[in-house]
Amino acid sequence: MKRCLSVAEAVRAASILYELNSKPEGVLALARQAELPCSDPGAEKALLREWRAFVHAAVLYGLMIQAPNIVVVEYLRVTQDMLRHEGYTPDEAERFVDEAFRAYVEPLLRTQTKECPAVFGRLIGRELADVPPRAAAVVSGVMAMIFAAVLDKLEQYEFAAE
Repeated sequence: MKRCLSVAEAVRAASILYELNSKPEGVLALARQAELPCSDPGAEKALLREWRAFVHAAVLYGLMIQAPNIVVVEYLRVTQDMLRHEGYTPDEAERFVDEAFRAYVEPLLRTQTKECPAVFGRLIGRELADVPPRAAAVVSGVMAMIFAAVLDKLEQYEFAAE
């Protein structure tokens, strides 16, 4: 029998999934493995912003598939708090939502998860076809694992529509 989560518990679980999959040390290890630019503070900040946008969108996607709409809405409501906790200013948080996050949400609303690596390619200013194959494979593989992990975890629960 699956454990039933209240809306608040579901939002907290989703937030934990986001936190676990967007830790800076893991993102920077991925960048080194994929030979992505992160050698200076500006490049590192851009990389973390892009990855966080992807992970936030991936968790949202999982909620859209598994949870009632109220959970999805409440998860979106905590976005500003999550970003503030990560050190984003209100202006940076607004740009994050309007630019990076939106870029990942758009293909996910069309259930086109395979488009996410191409969106990520904008970090280095290239089309996916122009990214070295190893880098594309590493990033695409990790993105696929994130989707699978989020969906697998959320599938373990039932959600109350309070």
